[in-house]
Amino acid sequence: MTERVDRSETTPLVLEARDVTKHYEGVTALDHATLAVSRGEVHALLGGNGAGKSTLISIISGVTMPDSGAIALDGDVMASSGPLAAISAGISTIYQELSLVPALSVLDNIFLGREIKRKTLGLPLTSDRRRMEREVRDLAADFGVSAFELHTPVSEFGALKKRSIEIVKALAFDPKVLILDEPTSGLEDAERQVLFGYMRSMRERGVALVWVTHHLEELFGLADNATVFRDGRTVATVPMASTSIDKLVTLMFGSDREEFGGGDTRKIAHLKPSVGRRVVLSARNLTRGTVVRNISFDVHEGEIVGLAGLAGAGRTEVVRTLIGLDSLTTGTVELEGRRLSLRNSTSAYRAGLAMLPEDRKQLGILPDMSTAQNISISRLSTVTKWGFWMSRRKERALADSYRTQLGIKTPDVDARIGNLSGGNQQKAIVARCLNTSPKLLIFDEPTQGIDVAAKVDVHALVRDYAAKGGAAILIASEIEELLELSHRVLVLKKGQIVGEVRDIPAAIEAGDFARIKSEVLTLSAAGQTS
Repeated sequence: MTERVDRSETTPLVLEARDVTKHYEGVTALDHATLAVSRGEVHALLGGNGAGKSTLISIISGVTMPDSGAIALDGDVMASSGPLAAISAGISTIYQELSLVPALSVLDNIFLGREIKRKTLGLPLTSDRRRMEREVRDLAADFGVSAFELHTPVSEFGALKKRSIEIVKALAFDPKVLILDEPTSGLEDAERQVLFGYMRSMRERGVALVWVTHHLEELFGLADNATVFRDGRTVATVPMASTSIDKLVTLMFGSDREEFGGGDTRKIAHLKPSVGRRVVLSARNLTRGTVVRNISFDVHEGEIVGLAGLAGAGRTEVVRTLIGLDSLTTGTVELEGRRLSLRNSTSAYRAGLAMLPEDRKQLGILPDMSTAQNISISRLSTVTKWGFWMSRRKERALADSYRTQLGIKTPDVDARIGNLSGGNQQKAIVARCLNTSPKLLIFDEPTQGIDVAAKVDVHALVRDYAAKGGAAILIASEIEELLELSHRVLVLKKGQIVGEVRDIPAAIEAGDFARIKSEVLTLSAAGQTS
């Protein structure tokens, strides 16, 4: 029986999903799912990976047609006629993977496809940029985007500013409903608080917010109600004021939080000291313009080295130089004593370096290819005959072995990887990396956008890789995750190493988690550079 939350009769429903059902390749993504959101409400949409959240968002946004059921806006059933129709009706969506065009200005992004035209006698219509600026200038200022920044290319801004631009783009056309899909993904703690302030402002404007997040602790004090999905079904709608994280986890997975490593217990199993072990990777004096400056460090066999720092500190830029995606100005990289000269990710794979990218959908999966193909593509020699003839049997056998080893949930390894949940896509990319037999594996935000159960699984994969002697570099915006997985952490600021926190497993075991967390945060915010 689905739990129902009492709603005030004076607050009208603005959005309803009525018994929505959707099937994909024999898999039921949604099974008579329901959702009801009131005007001016922050409504959380929760569930594990594969619960059906993304499918429902896709249907509400007009991207996907349901097999049955309906979406109603202000009580009227909407015709399924595409994303533009949904936007015109008053439904806007800000996806985890931002839809901004980096080379265009903020103003051009806001009005992309909806430009205000100037009528000129006898000449082609042109965009009325002055009028467009007048239309959004005050709104943009409310969300931290200045009049000057309206004419600046989006590529010059950080993650928080890009989220703000997406919000302005959505609000510029008076939406009734705004869907936020993992809006805090990739943001630091301070940036998240700014975003939460923006969300409160949107609620005060009367906009209904549908908020998808795996960070349950963020909900309290901001979300009004939460609807929980499991296995494509709506299992509960609960008021946030009278629930807890433990109850939400139980609703999402049918198990309590302790089963997924919850509570205050820090998971430090398999993390052993790296002292005395051989050096796998040695980086010396890495410099690339002003974004990476004189970086030197070693990574040992069986060691996980974390990279910490605020947004723009240079963490991703450092690892991009290691694997040859960005060219060094000066400096050297050695792997097991052999100097590397890498030109691209392919040469990095061959040398023994592999990387799990931060942006899974843009830089990770090949969505229209099968799970098996996504795994094997990193090292095709493992699935070919005579060096050139592709063996589908070998490819499926390889994928099946990783499916068992890593717990990848898919009905068939020949199914499109794009139909898998985010956590299972992440595991498949880990399998792709492991398929190269890497000497060093880089994890860039390995649990971004995945649920608590998948997060535990991915953490276990990282630890297991190190326990078997693998060397790893880890980047994670969540400081708790970084510390729970790393042997030691290098703190970066403005492209330089400003500090190092050592012996983290021992400190956690001794109950000093708060101390080392404070040490990393202090170095990140106030470390001195020279």
